[in-house]
Amino acid sequence: MFYEKGLNHLKRLVGQSTGNAQCYAVAAVYSGVMRGPDLGAGTYYNEMDPIEGQDVYSASEIGHAYHWDKYGWEVIDNPEYSQLKTGAIVCFERSLALTNTFITHEYYGHCAVVSGLENGLIQTYEQKGELGEIVAEYEREYLGTTSIVSMIIPPFFDGEPTEFIHGQAIIEEE
Repeated sequence: MFYEKGLNHLKRLVGQSTGNAQCYAVAAVYSGVMRGPDLGAGTYYNEMDPIEGQDVYSASEIGHAYHWDKYGWEVIDNPEYSQLKTGAIVCFERSLALTNTFITHEYYGHCAVVSGLENGLIQTYEQKGELGEIVAEYEREYLGTTSIVSMIIPPFFDGEPTEFIHGQAIIEEE
């Protein structure tokens, strides 16, 4: 699957800090590796082109702050568990008790990249979770549609040419 490139990159970062050491940087690195919009966050991917007037500082609003559709990505607001996709970025609501020991920030919220969906749980790569300012793997409960502000799904690309999507080469007709 196309998203494996990005997930493999994040796996190599486990135990290290990336970007500005905030959760947003994991989404920024993943989006950059996956040829989505640049999200900044102290990463190499800093040529930001946000939607004017949107909140680019809150992890909860990443799905609404950028032109995802220009890159072939899809945004789904308040997804059901059955809609969640491995390889998607999820933006958690503000002040959400993800666990007994971790509550998302009251202003910035929190975000993660989904690495798997097993046993009704969400496996993720995150930074600035319970383990602090390092990239780590977590397993989260799905807390309902109001717990996830949006989910951002990268384009599906299986190697077969389709209509043009950012990052794909145009194939000339002979």
